[in-house]
Amino acid sequence: MNIKRLLFWICFLLFLALIFWGLAVAINKPLTAGPGSLSTPAPISSLDHVYGPANAPVTLIEYSDFQCPACEAKFFVVSKLLADASTTVRLVYRYFPLPQHANAISSAMAAEAAGAQGKFWDMYDLLFTNHIDWTELADPTSVYIGYAKKIGLDTDKFTTDLGSSTLRAKIDADLADGQAIGINATPTFFINGKVINTPQTYAEFKDLIDKAALPSTK
Repeated sequence: MNIKRLLFWICFLLFLALIFWGLAVAINKPLTAGPGSLSTPAPISSLDHVYGPANAPVTLIEYSDFQCPACEAKFFVVSKLLADASTTVRLVYRYFPLPQHANAISSAMAAEAAGAQGKFWDMYDLLFTNHIDWTELADPTSVYIGYAKKIGLDTDKFTTDLGSSTLRAKIDADLADGQAIGINATPTFFINGKVINTPQTYAEFKDLIDKAALPSTK
């Protein structure tokens, strides 16, 4: 084989390797959204799940999927933010169940059913901190009921509410709102109505919150 032919095959193989590398990166890219051209989320209403003081200078809205691994990872970051900046930030949690996650809807329904008894945030914590226990189950209902018992819910009501069309309507409304403003991945965060690039570290997230809490210079 002459040198020119050898160089040709080397270049060709390198080209193929680059193509396969690009495909691998695309397939394994985390489901997180950048700022893009997303619109402003719907105003906060009495139907929203809100954690933190009503007069907090920073409102963090999260569109999330309980089964999403990236959402699970950010749960721990957001929880630390809420603890460290308890007077500065409030969290508004909105559902954005992704179609590729078989238990996204059922876990959202578990959270709503708990919320119907005033325990949304307790179920929110359990769903994320015990992520591995239910996400791959064909039917995680018994796990949800176990969580309901753990946080002191009326399990008969909870079980009935898991099939409630009224509670499902809240999830569907959040999803429709997210789709209307252009969301296509989770988690997607807004700070005071403006979408942000999802920070990779706690320090980056805390810096954004701190800056948003500063008095306006306008």
